[in-house]
Amino acid sequence: MRILIIDQCSGTKSHPEDYPVVNQEETKSEDPESLLESLGIEGIRAKDLYDGKQQRRITEAIHALTTKGHNVERFFVSAGFGLVNEDQRLPPYEATFNSMSQAEIAERAERFQLTQRVRELIDNGGFDVVFLALGAKYYDTIDLNGLLSSTPVETTVVLFNQEGIEEGYEQVISVPARTEEGKQFGSTVVGLKGTYLKNFSAALCDSKDSVTPDEAAEYCQTDHSTGSQSGIDNYS
Repeated sequence: MRILIIDQCSGTKSHPEDYPVVNQEETKSEDPESLLESLGIEGIRAKDLYDGKQQRRITEAIHALTTKGHNVERFFVSAGFGLVNEDQRLPPYEATFNSMSQAEIAERAERFQLTQRVRELIDNGGFDVVFLALGAKYYDTIDLNGLLSSTPVETTVVLFNQEGIEEGYEQVISVPARTEEGKQFGSTVVGLKGTYLKNFSAALCDSKDSVTPDEAAEYCQTDHSTGSQSGIDNYS
């Protein structure tokens, strides 16, 4: 199965102590390659730089999925640099959409062409499942309705906390990932989407080559350490 995971950058970042940290204003004026050259550092792969709970758990889920023979691609929506491949090298930086105004978010989203780039990924990738593991302000960087309207009906798309949007698209499911669900899974809200991806990876068998939206939601919400389907009645 071909799986695309659109993750997001995290406030917690892992990097050598002697590496300079780029501020939010500097990310507006320079691309990562130019910054790395000017700083004289090699940079850190995005998947190693982002060290939040969600990101670590999604890394574990990807390992489990690839071990089972599934093909997984992962990209990050970065407040500093736009849509970046997990292997792209970046400088440590401080920038987050969570602290930006709607006008600032819109300006960066347009400059980074986030909707267009995500659409191109989906259009050209032939993915069976797409996860948009994003927080509220990161969803704001994408024209979600425009993106979903161009997504093939054969591609299952999993969103989180986007119940109002899913209703117009048969290939889309929204899984709740709020405080109530976090308590059911013994997870903070920050790490819950990562927990769901780990659950999905545990449920997906080696030979499975497609999943329906309802199956994807069920897999995400089944805790395989207990076999229980926590929160399974809450998704719509």
